Amino acid sequence: MGGAVKKIVEFPIKVVSKALSWIMPQPEIPEFGETDFDSFEQGILLNKQSNDASIPVIYGTRLVGGTRVFMETSGTDNTYLYMAIVLGEGEINDITEIRIDDKAVTWASDLADNTAVEVGSGDSNFYKDSASLIRVEPHFGSDSQTASSLLSTLSSWGTNHRLRGLAYLALRFKWNQDVFSSIPKVQAKVQGKKVVTLASDLSEQTASFSSNPAFCLLDYLRNERYGKGIATANIDLQSFYDASQVAVTQVAPYSGGSNINIFDCNAVLDTTKKIIENTRILLRGCRGYLPYTGGKYSLIIETTGTASITLTEDDIFGGFSLASEDKNNKYNRVICSFVNPDRNFQVDEVQFPPIDDSGLTSADQHATMKTADGGFLLEGRFDFQTLTSPYQAEEMAEVILRRSRDALKFNINASGKAYDLAIGDIVNITHSSVGFSAKPFRVNSISFNEDFTVGLNLIEHQDAHYTWASKTQATTVPTTTLPNPFLIQPPASVTLTDQLISYNDGTVIVALDIAVSASPNSFVSFYQVEYKKASDSDFIIYAQGSGLTHRVLNVIDQETYDVRVKAVGVSGASSTYVTAQRTIVGATDPISNVTDFSCNIVGNEAHLSWEAVTDLDLAYYQVRYSTLTSGAEWQNSVSLIEKVSRPATSVSVPARVGSYLIKAVDKLGNFSLQATVIATNVTAIGNFNNVASATENPNFTGTKTNLTLASDLLRLTDLSATGTYEFASVIDIGASHTSRVTASLTQFSEDPTDLFDSKSGQFDSASGSFDGDAPANENAHLEIALSDDNSTFTAFRNFVIGDYTARYYKFRLVLISRDGTTTPVISALSVSIDMEDRIQSGNDILSGAGTKTVSFTKAYKTANYAVGITGQGMATGDFFLVENKTISGFDVTFKNSSNSAVSRTFDFIAKGF
Repeated sequence: MGGAVKKIVEFPIKVVSKALSWIMPQPEIPEFGETDFDSFEQGILLNKQSNDASIPVIYGTRLVGGTRVFMETSGTDNTYLYMAIVLGEGEINDITEIRIDDKAVTWASDLADNTAVEVGSGDSNFYKDSASLIRVEPHFGSDSQTASSLLSTLSSWGTNHRLRGLAYLALRFKWNQDVFSSIPKVQAKVQGKKVVTLASDLSEQTASFSSNPAFCLLDYLRNERYGKGIATANIDLQSFYDASQVAVTQVAPYSGGSNINIFDCNAVLDTTKKIIENTRILLRGCRGYLPYTGGKYSLIIETTGTASITLTEDDIFGGFSLASEDKNNKYNRVICSFVNPDRNFQVDEVQFPPIDDSGLTSADQHATMKTADGGFLLEGRFDFQTLTSPYQAEEMAEVILRRSRDALKFNINASGKAYDLAIGDIVNITHSSVGFSAKPFRVNSISFNEDFTVGLNLIEHQDAHYTWASKTQATTVPTTTLPNPFLIQPPASVTLTDQLISYNDGTVIVALDIAVSASPNSFVSFYQVEYKKASDSDFIIYAQGSGLTHRVLNVIDQETYDVRVKAVGVSGASSTYVTAQRTIVGATDPISNVTDFSCNIVGNEAHLSWEAVTDLDLAYYQVRYSTLTSGAEWQNSVSLIEKVSRPATSVSVPARVGSYLIKAVDKLGNFSLQATVIATNVTAIGNFNNVASATENPNFTGTKTNLTLASDLLRLTDLSATGTYEFASVIDIGASHTSRVTASLTQFSEDPTDLFDSKSGQFDSASGSFDGDAPANENAHLEIALSDDNSTFTAFRNFVIGDYTARYYKFRLVLISRDGTTTPVISALSVSIDMEDRIQSGNDILSGAGTKTVSFTKAYKTANYAVGITGQGMATGDFFLVENKTISGFDVTFKNSSNSAVSRTFDFIAKGF
């Protein structure tokens, strides 16, 4: 039946059927700046403090902040902060990530329901000084969950504090000024509410995680705690199952991309809003309709489809109303807001046509559509709180735009044939007056009139609007390159050395020098330097400042020190520590070798001189002597001068053929590593005569204490005790004389534990000298005791080469192991007692006419001395006779040519020993 395109004939309407629709009228002038959607989504990420705040419902996966419902400190100086943060309604499926102050935490194990877990050692933000700063115990919100064992350590949190039905985090923070500057902000990435899903036979499955919008909406409609509480009998489950299958239609988001669902629901619902508002939010994200038909709620997703009936002119009564798109609801650009996980779950926007629409056909480009619209920008803005995919959001924008540009509205009254239609159904219209031939329309609303006609409000439908078009791959959000003032990089390195410091009064101390290599961070305010003995537990803060070099005075030799340094930023945040360790060797470090050692022989003396050692801890020099003129060694030489005190650089000693050796000694008794040697072989040095000697090797028959003789070698038996070897015999030189005593000692060191094949670990990691440290770890030295009666001896004292006055000589060798593993091994040992020729004389002695006895001032050792006589006033034929030579003197008789004794004056000179 024909009719002008005017308005429909009015009939009384008794019943009107409408449905909640996914598309809502938009304001003619869109709002700019921060919208309610922006504010709400930002609020989701914050922590609020409240005891009566609303509890959100989380569907799908979202990052949320939560509400602090409990907070308390505990421990010495309030070391620990305890906190309970409610995230949302339970039971949720999982918590996949927790962020503290916008930094994702690496946990020691996976997060699980009602299970406490610490920060893993690999987390550089919240694992400090080998300890976790955070412990968390997630609770997923089952109705039967028990109280938190973490919070139950507090008297204020009892077993009845179960928070049943609420998903929450129980947390404990350990105070660290370098990490927490205020109450920590906590965020959790939540896999939301477990929801009941439907199988194809409409059987309800065990509640599980699902982001299918059909099942999320079904949960919300049926839930009596936070939803509408609609009975299942009042819901068309088949329609919800059918809608769920539409939602999981797989599409490629862009060329080469992995398939995604055409719809997902990742939403946080504000339970302070009206239920109908939250329902609209859920419907909007899946292009859904929720008609109430036949006493049941149904879910229809606006997508492609075919008409259930066709209405012709014979089915249409009266006139009709046909209206084209109006300017307020027609767009040539649509902008859709959504929550973008790639931008920390902040609100983001996409638009259709995209900014670069050169890849679209000319008809779909913005400029073309704007020209067709008279040059006006017709822009629509829509918020989708359930969408977290830019591709799903762009698809929504495209559908809205295309739908707005092909949106004929057709209102009619139809015959009873239309009684089977429901809101959201597609119906074909054939009407010759407007040129419709099976043109598809979608039912927006239905009214039932008293004359049994059905009033239909229809809007144009085109399948092409809902065909997924491949998108352009979303650009990767560039990482912010601005430095983080709260993330301080540690110093590059810390280097430790030590040295001796000398004061004007002669005091010498050891100092530990600390050199810090600067942090590359731009926000460093100062460095904090701390140190302690390795045996101590607590560090001492030594310095705080911008300087990179520091000196700790009066450290202890041989003590090991730990040093750590951290950088502190202008924000107060600190870096991790850079550590170093050093064993102090300032005074124990071997003193320098003596240089420029020279010898000058003057008469019977050797004048030794050398360059002063500049080490501050120099105590004295020690000079030794060896009979060898080449190959002399320190350990096989004997002491000549025990101490030549600083600052002397020369000394005179008896001149002997052999080698003189010198070492510097520091204040701890440490010797130079190498002896400096000078040899002399001048044969005219003195005129000594051996009077006694003793060679103990190879049999070493003397008294041995804690010594073992094997293979003609003498060594310590018990390395923990001193060993002594006393010569087999006391040396008697016949009378008390001044004699030159020298000794010869041949030894080497032996450490059975220091053999090459006995070493462990890496060769290059071994400490000490390449040739071993054994000589420095043992000692063998000779001692001497003197007596004139072979009964009372002096105490044994260290032997040095020199002149001794005595008749009886005892010698003892002392062997020491300093480290308990090294022994001196003696292969040769001998002493020699020599007496130097000496001259005695007399002059102007009157002989008398007979035998004259001349007595020496000091007796000789032997009578093998030479005597020279010079007579005064001798006549021709006079002569003298020397007789009866003894060690004490001799007789002389002067005679004339007649062989008669005469008196003469004479001089004499005697040379011997």
